[in-house]
Amino acid sequence: MLLAGMLPPLKAQETPFKAYADVHKDRKFCFYASTLRMINIAKNPDYNELVNGIEKLLVCTLDSAAKAGQSYKGLITSYKKIGFEEYVTVAGGKTNFILYGKENKDENQFVGVMKSEDAMYAFYLRGRIGWEKIPDLMRSFQADDMINIFDLNKQKSGKRSQNK
Repeated sequence: MLLAGMLPPLKAQETPFKAYADVHKDRKFCFYASTLRMINIAKNPDYNELVNGIEKLLVCTLDSAAKAGQSYKGLITSYKKIGFEEYVTVAGGKTNFILYGKENKDENQFVGVMKSEDAMYAFYLRGRIGWEKIPDLMRSFQADDMINIFDLNKQKSGKRSQNK
C-alpha cells in the first residue's frame, strides 16, 4: 500500500518529457540497466557500474521543427516549475548540452537536451548515476567500444537509399 502511494509521483515526473516527445520526436528509445549493458561490446567495467544505478532512461531524437523552433526550452521550463534545478549548461562549439536534475534520498531524476553537429536528443533519466565516470565513457564511445544505438536506424536507412 505504501509503495503504491509512491509510484504516481514518479510517473508524473516523466509526463512532461513523454508529452513533449510524442509531438517532437523522430525516434524514441527506452532503456533499463540491462539493455544499456548490452551495448558495452568492450565489456568496460566502469560503464557497467555506471548504468547499474539507472532505473529508466528515455531518449528521443528531436525533429527539425523542435531544433529550429527551440521548443525544447519549453520542456526545460516545465521541469523547472516542478522543482528541477540547473546542473550543467554547455553552449558553443560542436556540442551544446543542458542538464537539469532533482535529487533526494530515494530518487534521482534528470532531464536534458544534447545537440551535436548532426542530431539533437532530449532525455529523461531516473536512478543513481556516477557522473564522474562520464568523461571516460565518452572516450569509450569515441573508440567504438560501445554500440551507438542512435546510428543503427541511420545506417539501415542509408543502405536502403543506396540500394534504390
